[in-house]
Order: sequence, then structure tokens, then C-alpha cells
Amino acid sequence: MSFLHLPSIMDQADVMSLDAQGTATPPHRIAPTRRTRYKAEIASVSPDSSRNTFEEYETCFLGVSLENSNFTTPKLTSMVKWISRRFGRCTVLIGDSIHRLTLESTQGLPPDRAEERALELGRRFVENEAKVFDEYRESVDFTLLTCSEVQKGERYAEFHSKLRAFYDEDDAFRSSVESFGHAYHRKRADGISETALERRIRMSSDYFLEEFAVFACLKEQGLPVMVYPGSFSTLSEIAKGEHPGAPEELRDLVVVSLHLKGR
Repeated sequence: MSFLHLPSIMDQADVMSLDAQGTATPPHRIAPTRRTRYKAEIASVSPDSSRNTFEEYETCFLGVSLENSNFTTPKLTSMVKWISRRFGRCTVLIGDSIHRLTLESTQGLPPDRAEERALELGRRFVENEAKVFDEYRESVDFTLLTCSEVQKGERYAEFHSKLRAFYDEDDAFRSSVESFGHAYHRKRADGISETALERRIRMSSDYFLEEFAVFACLKEQGLPVMVYPGSFSTLSEIAKGEHPGAPEELRDLVVVSLHLKGR
């Protein structure tokens, strides 16, 4: 969420998605997979103190990164099954609007076209994967929610403003947010100018700040646990108390990173 980047819906974001082992992988069209069954397992929980207690919560949200290989139907099914054994309600956060930044950055789409494409990909995900959630509705009350819906609210704007100010003022937080973008994009910088590279890194940071503001909204709305097949280094740091100036909603969020094991 880049989400859902959202990243990553989750991944530090889907603009620089991480696979279940935490390896950076670029956004791409999802290719068919030979494996048809996966098992979701806990890779890590932040903060560490919640490792044995997060299942006491009734609700969670699952971040979905678009055009991310961790969200093929078999892998999504394994995550939904894992959630069905632990939570009674789950909001599925689809990182549609924030995915526009990925498309602008990696595919060079103009902003209006990138947004149009991102929203369409979100709608297509819902259409294609609704059956996965329907299969487990007897166990879990699933709600599908898009980042674009959350971003229309006043609270989103307030959280985003706070995070932007914190990013501008706090060196440690800014360095954490930017570090992944630097590492990811510099490996793929052949043939582009330094100005273009810095623009990509800046857009990565913009993605994270939008994504984190969405997460803060969901936590405020009563969703205390975030589930994602990958890792969010900065978000995990916040949950561990390393960035005390971050919004309280993010500091109190429990982040569960899953590993998807092929069977």
C-alpha cells in the first residue's frame, strides 16, 4: 500500500515491492505461477511485545499492493485462510490511488493517466478476486476498501499534513523513509539523469507518506492490526517506538508481516 504500497500496500510500498522474504522486486504484470497452493506463516511482528498477543484483537486490515506477485489468487487465498483462523472481521485495503505514483515513477505515465490506470487496476482486482473473500465469509466479515475512498476524508488530509511536517522536520524519520527509495532506484538508474533519479526517490517518499496517512485512518477507525506479505521497515520502526514524533495511531499499530511458503 505500496497498501494497501497499500506498497507496500506493504514492502515498504508497491512502488518498490518486497517479496515474502523481503527482497525488493519491481512492480510488474503478474505472471502465472506454477505453484497453486501456499501456506501463510508469520515472518515478524512489530512491536515484538505483540508477537503473542495480536490474535486477541477481533479485527485487522490486509494491505493489497496492485501488480504485485504476492497477490496472485493462490497467494491471496493463503493469506485469507490465515486471517480466517485468527480474526472475526477484516478490512481489505486496496492500494489503488497510491499506485498512481508507482506508475508515474516506473512507467513514466502522466499524472492523469497514471491515476486513471491505478483506479482501474483497483476495480479489476475487486472483480477478479471477490470469490476468494466470499469463500471465507462464513468465518470472517470482510470489507473491501480502497485507498481512494480513504483519501477523500478530512482525517486523511490531517494525518498526511502531520506526516509531511514530521518528514520535513525530523532527520531520522526522513532518512528512514528515503533510504529504501535510494537503494531501490539507484540499482535501476542506468541511462537516467541524476535529476530523474532524485525525482523517483522523491515520489517514493510521497508514496510512503500517503500510505502511512491511510494506515493512520484505519487505526483510528478501530483496526489495530495490519497484515501484509512483506515488510515495512519505517512502519515497523514506528511501531517499535523509534520515531516518537509520528502520529499516535501509527505508533500504536501492530504490524504483522507474513511469509508465503509454496507447497
